[in-house]
Amino acid sequence: MTRKTPKGLPTGFLDRASSFETIVVSIPVPQVLLITLNRPKKLNAFDELMIREMRQVIWDANFDEEIRVIIITGEGRAFCAGRDVDGLHYENKLSRACYRAYVRANHELFDEMEAIEKPIIAAVNGICAGGGVEMAIACDFRVASTNAEFLLPENQLGVIPASGACSRMIQMVGMGRLKEMIMAVRPFKAEKALQVGLVMDVVSPDGLMKASIDLAQDLIQLAPQALGMAKHIINMCQNVDTETGRQLERLGQSVLIRTADNKEGMASFSEKRKPKFSGN
Repeated sequence: MTRKTPKGLPTGFLDRASSFETIVVSIPVPQVLLITLNRPKKLNAFDELMIREMRQVIWDANFDEEIRVIIITGEGRAFCAGRDVDGLHYENKLSRACYRAYVRANHELFDEMEAIEKPIIAAVNGICAGGGVEMAIACDFRVASTNAEFLLPENQLGVIPASGACSRMIQMVGMGRLKEMIMAVRPFKAEKALQVGLVMDVVSPDGLMKASIDLAQDLIQLAPQALGMAKHIINMCQNVDTETGRQLERLGQSVLIRTADNKEGMASFSEKRKPKFSGN
């Protein structure tokens, strides 16, 4: 029998917490889920508890039809400083095979963020370093405060960023800019991040949450299944040849043209009115 939460959602395969220690979860406006990383004394560095808590929230959001968009931000002066150094001390003492298995949970969180069929917005409020950059690029959209700064400092520790920066970021910013960040360890302030395409907008610190919620509310007006399908196909097309990509597009479209939202979209276009999408 499938275990369910009190809201009737499937519980999934992870141990569940009734309350959270490292994140704050709220609904700032209807249909928008806000996850605030809440370890400000550690610059919101993530440890294995934060990974588990975030995975639980992302899992639940998959099945909660009241949630249409997710925003992730940080408490205090940082978005996320990456992996907690205490955890790194433990990880680095593991055998190579054990290390790969242990770190896979970190990768699975970012993979789940990338895979959920709902848009995720990173509201980058300050320092965004190491794994924090990799968390932000697993989101679909990044809105940055003028205080934001992106840094991949792993080379200074004799290693590389290994939770998605090399693989996810190369098509966002290009090989040259990525090498500048990883090999030369050069920080990108918010305006440079905007210039190279790492973020979609830069706003004042006071306006960051409003800009992120405004974007979320724009997304809510769109057809949910089309958003989810677009996210999937765009992500998959990064890793396939162009002919396979076009086949994926055709498959996705063949599903969407049979939805009620497609019929509503076509009708509203003909009638010159705004569509009212139901998600069906």
